[in-house]
Amino acid sequence: MNEFLFSDFPEVSTEDWKNQILKDLKGNPWDKVTWETEEGFKIEPFYRKEDLPVLPRVFKRNPGWKVTEVVTTESETKSLTQKGVDAAILVSHEEAGKVYGCKISSASDLESLAKSVGEIPLIVSLATRTPKFSDTFKKLTSSHNTVLGDFDPYGTALLCGELGCEENNIGKTFQSLSGTKGFSGVGIHSLYLRDSGASIGQELAYTLSWGVDYLNQHLDAGVSIEDAAANLWFWMGIGSDYFTEIAKFRAMRILWSEILNVYKPGLGETHPALILAQTSNFQYTAYDPHVNMLRGTTAAMSAVIGGADFVTVSPFDSEYTTKQELGKRIARNAQLLLRYESFLDKVEDPASGSYYLEVLTKKLAETAWEKFQTVEKEGGFGVSLKKGTIQSEIQTRASKKREALATKKEILLGTNQYPLPTERHAELKDSVAETESRLSYSEKSTYQRLVPLRLSYEFDKWRNKTDLHVASGKKAPKVFLLTIGDLTMRKARAGFSSNFIGCLGYEIIDNLGFSSVKEGVTKAKELGVEIVVLCSSDEEYATYLPEFAKEMATQLPNSWKLLAGYPKDLMSLAESLGIDDFIHMKRNLTQFLEKAQTKWIGK
Repeated sequence: MNEFLFSDFPEVSTEDWKNQILKDLKGNPWDKVTWETEEGFKIEPFYRKEDLPVLPRVFKRNPGWKVTEVVTTESETKSLTQKGVDAAILVSHEEAGKVYGCKISSASDLESLAKSVGEIPLIVSLATRTPKFSDTFKKLTSSHNTVLGDFDPYGTALLCGELGCEENNIGKTFQSLSGTKGFSGVGIHSLYLRDSGASIGQELAYTLSWGVDYLNQHLDAGVSIEDAAANLWFWMGIGSDYFTEIAKFRAMRILWSEILNVYKPGLGETHPALILAQTSNFQYTAYDPHVNMLRGTTAAMSAVIGGADFVTVSPFDSEYTTKQELGKRIARNAQLLLRYESFLDKVEDPASGSYYLEVLTKKLAETAWEKFQTVEKEGGFGVSLKKGTIQSEIQTRASKKREALATKKEILLGTNQYPLPTERHAELKDSVAETESRLSYSEKSTYQRLVPLRLSYEFDKWRNKTDLHVASGKKAPKVFLLTIGDLTMRKARAGFSSNFIGCLGYEIIDNLGFSSVKEGVTKAKELGVEIVVLCSSDEEYATYLPEFAKEMATQLPNSWKLLAGYPKDLMSLAESLGIDDFIHMKRNLTQFLEKAQTKWIGK
């Protein structure tokens, strides 16, 4: 058969599609079905060949991807291949005399550990110690085919404030790590940017500039452009913006090829980017952690469809426990499903030909390229890093995201939306204490540091106080929803208040409704509650507010009086009557959490 499958069907024009969508919108504007990305460009609901007549070629070293697992103890190296793991990340870090991860103090330690995982590709994370094991890394390529070291002075500077090596020796170190087939010794950790709250476009632009800086330092040290390109690889983050993340990885491959081709025509095709993609902890949550299974799975899909070479998914419970056997198993199996049931490893570029993804890739690439050029004009990645420009821009973007979460413009299930008030994680205490220590670190350094911090951290920190309160044998504060008046409004506001205050982990007592405010307050007194929320309509608050304030002053003088809603015309009256706070869409949630915990549990 030489005919196309759909040749018998009439062609549908773009105008026909638009008219059908407008019809389905039933009078709503076209903007209703467009959306704006974090980078500021608009995306239409559909695209066709006329939007992008020529599709780009996305170059990759090998088809498919490697299911990759992080190993931090020697016991975890056993039976990796039997579990479906294709590559291992061996982590061994030393800081201030302390060792985190596997013990790798000598070449024999590394060789022994490498042997225990089987003959699979290795990513060995030794950070600034990487050059000391250069000869061993190169030796291991004969048995493991691909070996990656993660020497990255700029990455070290981002986390620690210092390069971890002499600045004028960086090029010489690059030279010592290059030149061996199968071994790439310099890893660019843009994952750190994502974990600190960078946008997709920022990560993409800064990664390109980071790579160009390292390429030039290789060349200055006398390394050939071919060896320099082969010596670099990228450790990138994966967020929760499914389609845009797919586009990011594709745009990264396209743009990196273009950059290499500037150095030498055709180099981008022969030396495509080598990418390890890891789920960013920025989007993972400590509460309702099972939602992280979904976040991890969709993130893995983004990386796989986008063309990552190695993909590692963090365990769903990684935010509050180190005992992650189940979490690691589920993380592995999510990728195995993508391989053996979705067959995503059978296609060179799964996203190719999807005009929606192709246009998204093009727009993201253009935006990132513009930002990349700006960084280059200002002196390049290293110069911007030393000035603190990059860190400041990422922190600004992260602050906006946290503000959006606090005001519910951005939703994290289980954190600021649909929390489970009875869920307890007292064990999160150690993680919170460690994070607070990192945030309060004040020692001066050459480079401004980035502190990787999950988006939900402020919520987790304040809510954990309730968990510790309960773990000590005390009861969680009680919240009484005094529902009265208009049935629809009182139910709606009770639901909103329950969802809002549920972020504290307090006990919430809902009600079917009361015939009078006095009856409701009396019931609240019987239950011995700390907080009473009046839930009704704005119109009825004018009548209920004076009685509510009076009854609370008489029966529960030490309890909080809260109002569900924000009736502008009654705000002065409410405040004069001593209403303690207002539960509404524009109320900053984290500020409310801090206020409540300081009052009822203690700071």
